[in-house]
Amino acid sequence: MNQISLQPNIRYMYKLIVGTLILGVLVIVFSGWLGFVIGREEAGVSGSSRGLLIGSLVNLIWLLPMLAIIPAYYRSLKYEIRRDEVIVKAGVITKSVKHVPFRTVTNLKTKQDPLDRLFGLGTLNVQTAGMSGQSGAEESLVGLPIFEDVYDQVAGALRRFRGSMAPTQTEEEFERDEREVLVAILSELRAIRDVIENTD
Repeated sequence: MNQISLQPNIRYMYKLIVGTLILGVLVIVFSGWLGFVIGREEAGVSGSSRGLLIGSLVNLIWLLPMLAIIPAYYRSLKYEIRRDEVIVKAGVITKSVKHVPFRTVTNLKTKQDPLDRLFGLGTLNVQTAGMSGQSGAEESLVGLPIFEDVYDQVAGALRRFRGSMAPTQTEEEFERDEREVLVAILSELRAIRDVIENTD
């Protein structure tokens, strides 16, 4: 299998912007309401207006930089499906490259949240043995419009990888080696017992 390079669809960037705006509006409304209530108790109607304005402006401090960084974050996301691993590259300030070898993959899972469905996108979660007992995936390939096809490609590559893994020993050789090890352990235990009995 040749290497497959992917990037999230442009609709993923729009999804991030819409999601951030929804969260921002909710936080601004709540903090504005809180500022209104606190300001009203302090100085009447003029205080409530001032509290509403301050609450809204304070929340714009985090909202505007978040909206500004989304396009750069979107452009940083890159995925590669190779013969024996999945690679995820991401990051704006801190760049990361994560290799997930197929030998550690235990499960593949697709996911679509409500905004994903609205934008026609999905996510492929790659889970590994190292993440057992934890709720998240080792890596997620987000913003994919054809996430079922990507799932099929990764699952196929995973099957090919596991099918090409040949055992290093036959079962008969393993049983013979196991017997030899057990005989050696028994011999060592007898020697230890003899030493202990002779020291008494």
